[in-house]
Amino acid sequence: MNAMERFEQWCNNPYFDQATRAELRALAEAGDTKEIEDRFYRDLAFGTGGLRGILGAGSNRMNLYTVRKATQGLANYLLKHANGKPQSVAIAHD
Repeated sequence: MNAMERFEQWCNNPYFDQATRAELRALAEAGDTKEIEDRFYRDLAFGTGGLRGILGAGSNRMNLYTVRKATQGLANYLLKHANGKPQSVAIAHD
């Protein structure tokens, strides 16, 4: 899926909240294709410093949806490797 297809998905999918879709509609109305491309050309990368990025709507931004995706990935990993043992995590920010 390319950046514009992702953008359209975020704009039209009711999964994304009204404020997120309004932020994206404003970009479209302004014709800011460079900003749209930057927000959607990839998923925000998890690096050695954790999940960090510019706050805002988009798959390449830090927001509720990218945090949910990373959290689900961690939960899936823990469940797969727990071998029936209880697991715990620490969540922090700076």
